[in-house]
Amino acid sequence: MSISPSTVFHFTSKKGLEGILSDNFKLKYCVEKLNHSTRPVEVAIPMVSFCDIKISEITEHIEKYGHYGIGLSKEWAVEKGLNPVVYLNSSSKFAADLIDNMREVSWDMDIPREERVNKTNIIRYSKVYEGPLFRKGKTIEKYRFADEREWRYVPPFNEDFFAWHNLNQYDTPAKKRSCNSKLKNERLYFNANQILYIIVKKESEIDNIIAHIRHVKGKNYTMHEIDRLTTRILSYERILNDF
Repeated sequence: MSISPSTVFHFTSKKGLEGILSDNFKLKYCVEKLNHSTRPVEVAIPMVSFCDIKISEITEHIEKYGHYGIGLSKEWAVEKGLNPVVYLNSSSKFAADLIDNMREVSWDMDIPREERVNKTNIIRYSKVYEGPLFRKGKTIEKYRFADEREWRYVPPFNEDFFAWHNLNQYDTPAKKRSCNSKLKNERLYFNANQILYIIVKKESEIDNIIAHIRHVKGKNYTMHEIDRLTTRILSYERILNDF
């Protein structure tokens, strides 16, 4: 038996889940802080993130990232080009060399822009192994990000938006809105057969999410597909009690 599940999960708010079911995954820039002890770097990267965690082990992740989620098949993740992130030890020479390489290549104007992006693409799939996690106004020191086993989707190089932004291009609400507005047409698509789980916070919310699915997917999915989706809904309450 594999220790890795057949599902990748994305957790969010109730409004976020309803939006995903209505219009697939929208992309946004997320800040990554690669806090190397001597060569720290902060960049904002366009992405959608997932965790590769079995449902029986996922309650801690849900508490931090949201009680509403969607689980899609690992086959879908592979087909869409998601990739596990590279976790960096903040004290390692490998991390320092990687960051130095990104800085050197990204600012070398003699290299065409697309080639510079491609050469430093690994930074878009990098994350610290352990560091502070900022969630809901609180800070968890020495949070082990590697426990999330993150898979990440980042869009291919595109002339309409940057592969990443330096933090000074993304450090105010107005700058964030401006950057993310350029991603408004980007989507990560899925179909009904690729959904393995839909998670809501409470048992009492299941009927509402079924009604939402029937409303937003009635034109795109068959009745058989919609009926099958309704059997794949789990509540956080049920997960706590039964897994």
